[in-house]
Amino acid sequence: MIKEEIRIEEARQAILSTLLRIPELTDIQVDPETLTEKSRADLLVSFRKQNDRKTLLVEVGSSGQPRLARAAVNSLLVLRSNRPGSHGVFVAPYISDASAKICQDKGISYIDFVGNCWLHFDSIFMEIKGNPNRFSRKSELKSLFNPKAERILRALLHEPGRQWLTAELAKAVNVSPAQISNVRKLLLEREWIQDQKRGIKLIEPLQLLDSWLANYASKRNAVYEFYDMGSAGEIEATIANFCNQRQTRYAFTGFSGASRYAPFTTYKTVTAYMDNVKANNLGNLPFKPVTSGANVRIISPYDEGVYYGTRSIAGQTVASAIQCYLDLKNEKARGEEAAGALLEQVIKPSWQ
Repeated sequence: MIKEEIRIEEARQAILSTLLRIPELTDIQVDPETLTEKSRADLLVSFRKQNDRKTLLVEVGSSGQPRLARAAVNSLLVLRSNRPGSHGVFVAPYISDASAKICQDKGISYIDFVGNCWLHFDSIFMEIKGNPNRFSRKSELKSLFNPKAERILRALLHEPGRQWLTAELAKAVNVSPAQISNVRKLLLEREWIQDQKRGIKLIEPLQLLDSWLANYASKRNAVYEFYDMGSAGEIEATIANFCNQRQTRYAFTGFSGASRYAPFTTYKTVTAYMDNVKANNLGNLPFKPVTSGANVRIISPYDEGVYYGTRSIAGQTVASAIQCYLDLKNEKARGEEAAGALLEQVIKPSWQ
């Protein structure tokens, strides 16, 4: 069987298993649409409820991303208008909260392959939600959150109100136009960006940032730990002076960076990105390497994109608020609270 036939059969089984959970329904039939016109449903469902026969028109999607969900909903609205008394249902492997809202706002029911559903027509109402997505495409996530793609995400989140042409975005973050095109496609499917006359524009920055945080792989960095007797401020001054004298690129991140934007709590461990740090030259740094009890973390970044949007604050270089927010994910103690404060006090206001 080809993929299309397999998907239709899986949709048929999902519909049957859902409708069979409603006791008052009888004579349930789920079959391919037999009309020859182009404007036909993928599946036609009929059943009896008491003495009435109901008809459902079904559109089956290859995924439940918002853009595909919206297209399916619009198609079902047209089909439904030509068949008085019928109801529309969108079926896909997994339907996200955003796609579910698109369906609900237009009065279109939905069912997915993992058991989530929302049926709302005539006197029938059934809702099941919370079943996790087992159809997430790892290759797609890998394409969206690989180092080169993340450079694009940083630029979009740094200036969410800006309309970016492909050429200028590629130049700004040093990636190929082909990479821009690939990421653009993935973001459009999720309806996180819009295509406008002057290029693409980010319209859902929080959804993008939340998804990136959930998939952020900081383990790609090489992290070296040290100890120093000085206070956090003294250690940061030492790092800044050391890097400036050697013309080495650096940027404070984690608590060290976030505190520059939104002072939230005191901290003892200093964290900074630094170029040209390797396991065989740690003795060049002005700190003592340790295996435990560290209060200095020097990170050799997995990609130069971490330096995008750096700022000079009080004469020291600080990673962007977006980068600090991502890196706070790995901070113990009050890292999550500090990330929340940074998001509410700095990042969100910059998106206004």
